[in-house]
Amino acid sequence: MELAKNLQKTLNKSYGKTDLYVDLAESITGIILVGFLWMHMLFVGTIYINNGVLFNTLSEGLDKYYLAQIGIPATVLVILLHIFMAGRRAPMRLRDLRIAWRLTKMLNHYDTWVWVGQVITALLIGIFASMHLWTVMTTWPIESVKSAHRVADPGVAFWGHFSISYYLIFYTIFLLVGEYHAGFGLYRILVKWGWFERHKMGWFLKGITVIIIVIGFGALYMFTQLAKMYPHVGGAL
Repeated sequence: MELAKNLQKTLNKSYGKTDLYVDLAESITGIILVGFLWMHMLFVGTIYINNGVLFNTLSEGLDKYYLAQIGIPATVLVILLHIFMAGRRAPMRLRDLRIAWRLTKMLNHYDTWVWVGQVITALLIGIFASMHLWTVMTTWPIESVKSAHRVADPGVAFWGHFSISYYLIFYTIFLLVGEYHAGFGLYRILVKWGWFERHKMGWFLKGITVIIIVIGFGALYMFTQLAKMYPHVGGAL
């Protein structure tokens, strides 16, 4: 992120509106990514319908019309642009982190705590999204039964005979972190530019976030049930 900060300092010497343009780029890429995430969750939610038949149909359509081949690189590019734009204000050095934490506790303001949550979840999303993308690309094509067995795979038993799917834990955390970042990120964008009333928009976006999380948890449950109905195969979600 030092590169982003140094670039902005250099541009500011010549262009007074650089910060405005960078903020606009950050907001636009953020809105695009929120839209992508919610559409992605609706796609995953089709696992509810006809035991994954619609899920497979949509997946095949992504391949047939080259939407996946175009969409995945484009999404990665937007993610990188968003990280580059947003990272210029994120505290990266230990000294900066301590200062930011001390000021946050001193202010004890709702939106400031939301910003801290955005920074933390952004770091986690970077890790989880990379792992998710790697899994998808190395186990292509996406199919409901393959995805179901990966989610339901108990892995190695521990604490006696008790075991739980590593991927189930992974996607549970990824779902919560991603939806927090998306919902509150969109809230910060809309509030920043003064497009909507702060409290009403906050409650509206919280409602959408809860709905998406419920869809996500329901989809994970449906995958575990689907895994019981069909023979085991490996795959990607």
